[in-house]
Amino acid sequence: MQNRIKVYAPHRISYCGGGTDFPSFYNQYGGAVINCAINRFSKIYARPERGSNIFLEAKRVNETYSGNMLEVKNKNKLSMPLKAILDWNQPVHMVIESDVPPGSGLGSSGTLAVNLINTLNFLKRGSTIQPSILAEHAYHFEAYTLGKAVGKQDHYAAALGGMNFIEFGAQGVKVSRFATETAIELQKRCILFYLGKTRIADIILKRQERNVVQRNESTIEALKGMITLTRRMKRSIDKRNFGEIGSLLEDAWLLKKKYTTGISNKFIDKVHTRALRSGATGAKVTGAGGGGHFFVYAEADRHRKIIRNLNDIGCEHIPFKVCESGAWVEK
Repeated sequence: MQNRIKVYAPHRISYCGGGTDFPSFYNQYGGAVINCAINRFSKIYARPERGSNIFLEAKRVNETYSGNMLEVKNKNKLSMPLKAILDWNQPVHMVIESDVPPGSGLGSSGTLAVNLINTLNFLKRGSTIQPSILAEHAYHFEAYTLGKAVGKQDHYAAALGGMNFIEFGAQGVKVSRFATETAIELQKRCILFYLGKTRIADIILKRQERNVVQRNESTIEALKGMITLTRRMKRSIDKRNFGEIGSLLEDAWLLKKKYTTGISNKFIDKVHTRALRSGATGAKVTGAGGGGHFFVYAEADRHRKIIRNLNDIGCEHIPFKVCESGAWVEK
């Protein structure tokens, strides 16, 4: 019997461009994002099981399952892990942990999809998958097998690690990696908060995707503007003009709120205003919006005041660092 493996994939912070990574949009208009993998992980501990037996424990969502492959096939509704196990036809003992709750704006579902594919592939074949292929496999599993409204950036961030400028188009995906030193310099100016509320991203993203398919002018123009803004941010980062990033994040937040309804709310607006009044030069919700994590950009000498003032209204400071490693397997 093969020994247990430990498999990890990093979550991400999206700086700019989220929403332009949906095929329904980028196949016609192109897309571009800047994101950064962080040291908050999806973790899977797994080993093959005998026969067709399956044991699954997903701790964050309080899911436990013990049975066999035939019983799983006969279940009416399957969680993402059980569906992946069934698709790979891999009897397994699997325990899933995560450093972040689901629906918290750090790409948790895409990160889990990457980690599941990497785990099951290694158990089945004894080898890992090239990162870009892993990202595509995980995206197709989540978008087409599970039918979720998702873009591709989360899967690429989890598979590749590091901080990247990623371009999407009908001809494929192009990744340009920022130097580690650059990513760290930016990280020194960034603060992450948990808002204490999660949300079902699929609902917001399906509204957004429906607007694109129906050619809603406001949504399309906002997404086009986001591509332009993301390219401007890349130029600023390349030139190490880090002082410009805050105002670009502000512009990105204003555009993002035009995608669809539900991206902001009264509490998020309050947090945003408090962050700016405390010395931030830019701030935004990460992920689809509506809750989850809140991303703040400010010079280091302003961080203590921002953290204190946002803690006072119920936000939890979440320290983080850049994670240069993409998804990996430990034997």
